[in-house]
This record gives sequence, C-alpha cells and structure tokens, in this order.
Amino acid sequence: MAAVTAVAALAAVAPTASAAAPTPAPVLRVMPLGDSITAGYRSTTDAGYRGPLADLVAQQNRYTVDLVGSRGNGAVLDPDNEGHSGSMVNDLLAGVDGWLAAAQPDVVLLHIGINDLDRGTDKAHTADRTSALIDRILADRPGVTVLVMGLIPTTPNLTAQVADYNSALSQAVLAKQAQGRKVRYTAAPALTPAEMADGLHPDDLGYQRLAQTFDQALDRAFTDGLAAPAPVHHAGTESGGAGRVRWADFDGDGRADYIVLNDDGSARVLLNKGGDGHGGWSDLGQVTTGMTSDRSRVRFADFDGDGRADYILINGDGSVRVFLNKGGDGHGGWNDLGQVASGLTADPSQVTFADFDGDGRADYLITQPDGAVGAFLNRGGDGHGGWIDDGKVAGGLTTDRGRVRFADLDGDGRADYNVINQDGSITTFLNKGGDGHGGWTDYGRTATGLTTDQATVALADINGDAHADYLVTTGPTTAFLNNGGDGHGGWTDYGRIAAGV
Repeated sequence: MAAVTAVAALAAVAPTASAAAPTPAPVLRVMPLGDSITAGYRSTTDAGYRGPLADLVAQQNRYTVDLVGSRGNGAVLDPDNEGHSGSMVNDLLAGVDGWLAAAQPDVVLLHIGINDLDRGTDKAHTADRTSALIDRILADRPGVTVLVMGLIPTTPNLTAQVADYNSALSQAVLAKQAQGRKVRYTAAPALTPAEMADGLHPDDLGYQRLAQTFDQALDRAFTDGLAAPAPVHHAGTESGGAGRVRWADFDGDGRADYIVLNDDGSARVLLNKGGDGHGGWSDLGQVTTGMTSDRSRVRFADFDGDGRADYILINGDGSVRVFLNKGGDGHGGWNDLGQVASGLTADPSQVTFADFDGDGRADYLITQPDGAVGAFLNRGGDGHGGWIDDGKVAGGLTTDRGRVRFADLDGDGRADYNVINQDGSITTFLNKGGDGHGGWTDYGRTATGLTTDQATVALADINGDAHADYLVTTGPTTAFLNNGGDGHGGWTDYGRIAAGV
C-alpha cells in the first residue's frame, strides 16, 4: 500500500515465504527479584543494576528484555522489578506466588540473603530457605528460568558467612540442575571498597559489575536455549471498530475469523481457512444468542489467554462481563465468568481490549477525551486475580478515538498504537512497554491506506503469522498481508477474501 501503483504491482504477487514479515527478536519477560540491592538502594538512579543491565542487553539483537514486576522505582526507561528493601528470604516466599502470577516472567534474576546473614535469627539455614524459594518459583511458573546470583563475597564483616552461604547455595542449585530443572548459579563479583556505598550496598560502579554478571548469565542461558519466551497466543486484541463485522480468532488456530453481529445481538462465525481463493471459510453458524442489540458494547478478544477470542460485554453502567469461549453454542458452549471489571466509563467508545503487555490476555485500555491512553493489565479480572493499573501509557495522537487501532504490527505479541490519518494513511508506534515502561518506537507511516472511511478498516491477522494485516470491509472484504509495512517490507495484496454476508 505504499502507493496505488505499488498496490497494483503487488496484486499479481502471490504471498511467499520470502515475502513474510521479518521475525522480531524474541522478548524475554525478566523479573529482577530480591531486596534493596535489586531495588537499587544507594545508586544515583535508584535502579541499581537494572539500568546498566538494560544498556548491556541493548548492545545485542538476538533478544530484547521486558523487565516485569509490581514495583516501578528508578530513573530508567523500564523500572519494573520486585526489589523489596529490607526483605529476608521468607519475606519473598510470602509474596512470590502473587508476583509471579501477575507478571508471568520467562526469567527470574534472583539475588537475596544478605539481610538474613546481617540480622536474621537463623543465619545458618539461609541457603536452605533460598533453595526453597527457588523451588517455589519453579513450581509456580512451569518453564521459567531462575538465574541466581550469589552474595557479594567481599561484604564487610560478613565474608565468612557469605562464603558459607554461597557454597551451600551453589551446591543446591547444581543438585536442581542434575534433576533437569531450569536454574543456574552465578558467582557475584568481589567488589572493592571503592565499589561499595556502605557495608551492604554497592555504589554505581558496583552495580555496573552486578549488571555485567547478570547480563553474562542471561546471555549464556539464552544461547543454551534455557531462557526463552513462553508461547503466547495472539488473540488478545480486538480488531477495532463497532460495526456488524468483527475479526477475531474464534477457534484458536492463529487466524482471525469472520464474525457477524446480527441486529438481535446474536453472532455468527465463519472460520477462516484462508479466505476466498485461498482455502475458503467454514460456516460455524450461530455461536451465541448474544446479550445486547447494541453492537458497540460487544467485543471479541481473548480474556483468559487460551488462544480463543471470548465474548466481552460492556454493560450500560460501564462494568464488564465476560463469557469464556469453549467453542460457542453447539460446539462446547460458553463459561460465564461474570463481572470482571467495574469499568471506568459508560461510554464504550473509550474502551479497547488489547493485549498490551504480550502475555496473551486482553487488557483494558481507556482512551480519554484528550487522546491519552490508560492501561489496566489483565491478571484474571475482578474475583479472579484482578488488574494492575499501568497508568497512562500513551499521550495519544488524536482525539478522534475512531481513528485508533491497537494491533500487533511487528509480531512481538504486544498491541501497537496505530492511527488512521484523515488521508487514510496509517502511522504506527511500536509498543515497547508504553510510557514509563519501555516507551514506544516511531515506525512511521506504515500504509498509505485505501480509504478515508476509518470505520471500514480493521487490523487483524488473517494468515496466522502473528502480524496484523490490513482489512477493508465495504460489504466485501479485501485484505493486504503485512510483510512489515511501508518502508519495512511492504504489503501483499491478498485480494477479496470474503463476499460479505
């Protein structure tokens, strides 16, 4: 869609493997877990090793890192962490279940124990408690990788205790490794007095060395295939628009299906087998009688992360009710999850359900009248794990909410910010975590567009490659497959894929 002539030229080009959109570097969700050293106490940025670690990771392009956690301290681009100042090992044991469930990390960077040795009542068994903490992490989050750093061996007045702790912990980790568990131990650097801010905490130079140690451990784990992103489904983002036709992955095969919302609120689904001329459609028939005749209040997006789009209803008072998709009427039915959010507005045009953090679950996004976007991350919804208020994640580029589409253009699992401009072109900002959590990358104009009527435009993955494609529905639907967008690989004209119903 770079130009009309480019579209015409693409019309004769069949999609091929070589034309596929470039695969982005995998994103590792990394949780820094520990005490005040993880929090960054006595560093000038209040982020400790986390800032220099991000800088080191950015020097390679095989993977990127998204730091995760319930805390957000530090003057760095991505401040998320689970550094709890003053904590002992048992304090982390008391909270780790909830932290892991909320953040869903792929990797945990663990550094803990110095407070137990400094002022604990059972110093001799500190390594045993840390070993139990590792076991809890591995049990809570199957598939996670735990990278454990020993304590700083030159900690003043505690060198003997630290040596005993490090020896015992490293042996415990080796025993877990022998059982095939995804955990590794790495020795902490021996910091000099000039690299310590006080008797327990590093200064900026010391934190830099801790960052280097964790960076090396993380890089080795990735190289060895130990640290890898968990498989993420890509059905957590609605396709946009409030019209009769919606696009969402109803059967969990990775391709957006054709959903028709009838006037009486019922919904019909045609499963995407490639679309007209490419494998056709399979008519599943009516899958729900529906809950409302007001289409603007109905959304289809994956709420529970199982890969299938669920039925989401925004009630008149703004509250949100979810019906989990178990196949739909006649094919497995629905599971009424009940009210999952009290909601922040009764205006459904302000609400979008999109997978903002890349965990496969639809998050609640609210667009304010000035265009600013706030995000509430889905941890199961009210009564099932709650929400995390991520704050304002975007300043917004338009006050016309109908022009904004949240869709994953680069295939990293996170919904990007796309604006349909008045001339029909699309401007994209790639989601790197949003304001205060990693920011955005200006991807520029990704499509000249085919229409100035934004209501007919949807961004949804038609061919199952995890990249949102460009769809125009004016009765029939025409699709352009995303190979990276204008200036980044272009588009492939897939032709008319549906005649309309």
